[in-house]
Amino acid sequence: MFSAKEQLIPLFECFIDTSASSGEVPQLCLNVLSRLTTYAPCVEAMVADRESLLLLLQLLHCAPSCRPGALHVLYALASTSELGWAAAKHGGVVYILQLVLPVQEEIPLQQRAAAASLLGKLVGQPMHGPRVAIALARFFPDGLVSAIRDGPGEAVVTALEQTSETPELVWTPAMAASLGAQIATMASDLYREQMKGRVVDWDLPEHASGQEMKDEPQVGGVYVRLFLKDPKFPLRNPKRFLEGLLDQYVSAVAATHYTKEMQPADPELPLLLSAALVSLLRVHPALADHVGYLGYVPKLVAAMAYEGRRETMASEDVKAANHCQPGEFWEPEYGESNLGSQTSQERVRLSCLRVLHQLAASTTCAEAMATASTGTPQVVPLLMKAIGWQGGSVMALETLKRVVVAGNRARDALVAQGLKIGLVDVLLGLLDWRAGGRHGLCMQMKWNESEASVGRVLAVEVLHAFATEGAHCAKVRNILNASDVWSAYKDQKHDLFLPSNAQSAAAGVAGLIESSSARLTYALTAPTPQPALGRLPTSRTTQADARDEASTE
Repeated sequence: MFSAKEQLIPLFECFIDTSASSGEVPQLCLNVLSRLTTYAPCVEAMVADRESLLLLLQLLHCAPSCRPGALHVLYALASTSELGWAAAKHGGVVYILQLVLPVQEEIPLQQRAAAASLLGKLVGQPMHGPRVAIALARFFPDGLVSAIRDGPGEAVVTALEQTSETPELVWTPAMAASLGAQIATMASDLYREQMKGRVVDWDLPEHASGQEMKDEPQVGGVYVRLFLKDPKFPLRNPKRFLEGLLDQYVSAVAATHYTKEMQPADPELPLLLSAALVSLLRVHPALADHVGYLGYVPKLVAAMAYEGRRETMASEDVKAANHCQPGEFWEPEYGESNLGSQTSQERVRLSCLRVLHQLAASTTCAEAMATASTGTPQVVPLLMKAIGWQGGSVMALETLKRVVVAGNRARDALVAQGLKIGLVDVLLGLLDWRAGGRHGLCMQMKWNESEASVGRVLAVEVLHAFATEGAHCAKVRNILNASDVWSAYKDQKHDLFLPSNAQSAAAGVAGLIESSSARLTYALTAPTPQPALGRLPTSRTTQADARDEASTE
């Protein structure tokens, strides 16, 4: 009997007048509709007329006595695309939110929870649910939108009444009151327009008062600064956060390339995003493989190479004045200009290195670094150059160590890159403790005591990794066997001079050295140097000790 739209129109017309003179007629009609929602043909007939759906939604605003019945009928219809469209496009979301966040009127908790559950079901509607979610995101932080999606309604109401400050949700009762007042005004204005006898397309508000932290950097529904305060916070969707960080980081680095006339972006934003990336990967190391599958590794390598070129462009004139031919030999970028605070470009390029250093712990990402396509920079020459960057030497060395591990199926390509640019000779030069050794590189690095000991250990480990069985191991071993420096280092137990938890820490040696919150604890103190024996000084030997030994020789 009620399987056609025309047969249901008399029932819906009873909702036009909900004044006291209508008695209990609207409630009785709602009871009838509620029973009819158990039959699929009747449901199809109900949603066929969008004006009838709007009447049901308007009952939530204008007829308090009809709200329980209207919510029950609407919940039964919430899985249909027609009601999802009415909620998102014709303002139904506003009428429902008015119950969830009441201002002056006392609404029973059961009705508020039912309204929140209705929103959750609408968000889950396959066709127009994303539209409803976008509408809710204009009012609520992403954390509350996720809570509405997950339900139950009682939990949503509780969350709206509490004060929260987590990486995913910042909310206070004051924000709830302000947003409730805005929604009440919006619902009244919308209802007034719809009472003029026409279907009004509802426009989403540009700004909502519930978003008091709209200027705070937010990625994938996570407030970045709050995440850095608590990186171990259990995120709802860490993969979504990772993808958002990668996308925004690459864009933020590119934005720093613009000139001042072009209104450059905040130069500190890439540093903030890279810190969040590294922290996320340390807490969720399995996500690093996902980065490799997404194809971001070549983009990060290219970004680091570009930042490195920007810094060296300004120094080319100085090199020409010193008559140094490009590629004649490698040298650290430590000059008088580098002794003070770092420039913004130096900080950005170090942030690129920091991200690559963390990703290199993943075999998938290490292989992606080795398989550079035509026209993209190679990673080993870039890392060799980064050894000379202020604050980047240890990170670059450990990144080299990570990418040439035996499990990397593309390690032969990386070793070939290193041989081509003379990386083995550079590392041996860093190990040369003798004054006047190969280009005096060890003296030029200006390492502190911790960096000097750890840097030498990592250099030795990289050389051992290069000499591991592979396509180019014979050539590497020939170079090493011909070196007096290597003969002094190769048989020592060098990891005794690393921090005691360096092998198990997700941050690696570089992360432990960078950490300013904890002092380094060494597993074993280096023995006292004995210059009279004319042997290699220990890894803890300072530059002054090295010069004294050279003078005795």
